[in-house]
Amino acid sequence: MSEPSGLCTLGVRQIVDGIRSRQFTAEEVVGSCLARIQIREPVVRAWAHLDEQAQQRVRHSTPGGGSLAGVPFGIKDVIDSSAMPTEMGSKLYSGHQPRYDASCVAIARAAGAIALGMTVSAEFAGTQPTRTTNPHNPGRTPGGSSSGSAAAVADFMVPFAFGTQTGGSVLRPAAFCGIVGFKPSFGLYSTSGIKVAAHSFDTVGLLAREVRDIALIHAVMMNTEPVAVTKPGRHLRLGVFRSHLWDTVHDDAKAAFEMAIAAAEEEGAALVEIPTPEGFEGITEHRAVINAFERARGLSAEWSAGAEDMSPQSSEVYRRGIAITGDAYLGARRRLDEFRHQIDHIVAGVDTLITPTTPGEAPEGLSYAGDPRLQELWTMLHLPSITIPFASGSSGLPLGLQLIAARYADADLIGIADWFSQISRPR
Repeated sequence: MSEPSGLCTLGVRQIVDGIRSRQFTAEEVVGSCLARIQIREPVVRAWAHLDEQAQQRVRHSTPGGGSLAGVPFGIKDVIDSSAMPTEMGSKLYSGHQPRYDASCVAIARAAGAIALGMTVSAEFAGTQPTRTTNPHNPGRTPGGSSSGSAAAVADFMVPFAFGTQTGGSVLRPAAFCGIVGFKPSFGLYSTSGIKVAAHSFDTVGLLAREVRDIALIHAVMMNTEPVAVTKPGRHLRLGVFRSHLWDTVHDDAKAAFEMAIAAAEEEGAALVEIPTPEGFEGITEHRAVINAFERARGLSAEWSAGAEDMSPQSSEVYRRGIAITGDAYLGARRRLDEFRHQIDHIVAGVDTLITPTTPGEAPEGLSYAGDPRLQELWTMLHLPSITIPFASGSSGLPLGLQLIAARYADADLIGIADWFSQISRPR
């Protein structure tokens, strides 16, 4: 295959516009992405399965319309695809071929998008390390569990990909890889056709390189018009939320965060310091109980059929979770419900909360995918959240800024993230 053209570096909207104006064809875009993958995959290792015939399929297909017509994308390997194996990152699902696409895949295809392959996922979207490397430094983790999706987008292999988030599995890898990651309000995107990890938390998420590309994909998923319109800072009330986890944030990430909120204030945004709610420091423990209880029961069939083929990480979660009593589980769920009610009132007083996405840059090595706690707060609280790249850490690797909005205020959140991305480009 020839060297990739610059088409692989284009974003979603640029591809759609270019194809519509006949500057290039979908076949050429797909060919450029496949050429990029051929060159970079030996290093990045983002793909569990690749449709190497995608270019030929596009060549012989009838061009169609749709909001995503001609846009290549990746699918996390816990999301069903009728055209490719979906193996859940597990030996137990080796060669597994679903009959139907997952809902999110079907919607994207109906809008004209072209699936290039299945991206690497940790086993059952858990904590097992994957082989995928960080495109900025192969000696660093890309984050997980949507590791392949984030790395493929960051490395210009595809302009967008689907991921899933139970704790921080979309936003953390997006931040580590220097791209945009979006987790909608809980329940907005259908999880039909997905191997759910913990049903109280699991959310389909989006990864792309530009906020406005996220806006277009979100509009397709929701059957609405894209709404990522840059907003003047003087109309915004930004809640600065450091939380009980502030001491875990590294000095370079703290300094970058302070620079980001200063930039927002210079643009006219009003900053509101949000104190950590009483008892909030215990929320992670409640989340851990719910997560383990639900994951274990969701893996009951796999454990019964082939426990010996499960990773040590999945096995440990199963054993721990299956021992948790229903009373403990319900107690944790009731406590989270109380926190959701409490945080809803806090978020209602501002346009968005802002906080670091991760404690710092991507950790060294591939055995640890990074601390999920700063992202999982908002997953368990069912609020929409988005990370945008806004700075570099002491090693020159990306840092992300996390924005959170009220439940179902997803469109407003994307609009604010678009504004923020214009005033705080990565340095």
